[in-house]
Amino acid sequence: MKYKYAIVIVSAFMMMLGFGYTHAQENTPQYVVALTSFFIDPQYFKDEMTQLGYIEGENIRYMTFSFVDLGENAMPEDFMNEYNRQLQIMIESDVDVFVTNTDTDAVFLKATVGDTPIVFARSDDPVATGAVADLITPGGTITGIVTNRPHERRLQILKEIKPSTDKVYYLYSPMTLEAETVLGQVQVVATQLDVQLIPVPTPDAATAIDAMKNMPEGVDWIFLTPFVPFDFAFFAEMQTTAIANGIGIAGVIDDPSPMYLMGYGPNIESTDRQSARIVARILRGASPADLPVEIAENYLTINLEMAQTINLEIPLGVLRQANRIMRPGDFDNLPTFNPNNNTDS
Repeated sequence: MKYKYAIVIVSAFMMMLGFGYTHAQENTPQYVVALTSFFIDPQYFKDEMTQLGYIEGENIRYMTFSFVDLGENAMPEDFMNEYNRQLQIMIESDVDVFVTNTDTDAVFLKATVGDTPIVFARSDDPVATGAVADLITPGGTITGIVTNRPHERRLQILKEIKPSTDKVYYLYSPMTLEAETVLGQVQVVATQLDVQLIPVPTPDAATAIDAMKNMPEGVDWIFLTPFVPFDFAFFAEMQTTAIANGIGIAGVIDDPSPMYLMGYGPNIESTDRQSARIVARILRGASPADLPVEIAENYLTINLEMAQTINLEIPLGVLRQANRIMRPGDFDNLPTFNPNNNTDS
């Protein structure tokens, strides 16, 4: 199971390719923190740690994964092998705290790192995954941040955007430990809204692409949850399907994407910084067992460019709720991810 799961998280690490990640410096400062999974760049985390008095190269050293040497033709198995190799180096490096992207990552990591503290930056239900015993008193070596049930509210917002919504294509990863729990929570809301939820497990890119090609008629939205496969062919197929059918894609975080008509959930920068503050408390002597799981704030992003593309008008009431509105042309000024770029971005 450990190696099957590694394939899933390696797909997420592929997005780091080309961002010039480097390993920690050779000198040995007082603390060592292993950043095992971050979206694109852990700089938000590092910046927050700096503000808290932890200066890289002076009193703290970071270890991160680096896949730039694998090249653009590397296969998922290559990333898995490199991930396992570098993780073993981290384990053998007397790390003070491990930081993961999710609670699922933390649970799998726990089996390998023993009693070393682990902080997860995002989670939907860490009690359901077994990451913590209780949100107030985690009771073990793991703590972190829980999202404020964004998937249920996201479905409600979709109904507000398009009141005629009655069928939602719900893509989820069965490899995420709380997937079934979250699905059940969203299903309750769907029933209340008189919306048919069509759950589609997507354990790999091939399954996800097939799901797009065989999407049933009458779907109003494509609803993403953590973590659908990170695969460019799948993304292209999903965008093509959405535009061809005049339907919107609803993302799991608020970070803007040209593909998504809306995104609702935690903000990556905010939760990275929040997790840094938890790590700082642990380095100062606090025990993860006694640090309550913190709640992440949810944010709403609306993409008017995609709404225009599929000819969907966004109600003014929804726009007033949005924390960020992307208008036609705004994406032209944002940096884009290029997997074949092997330099710093």
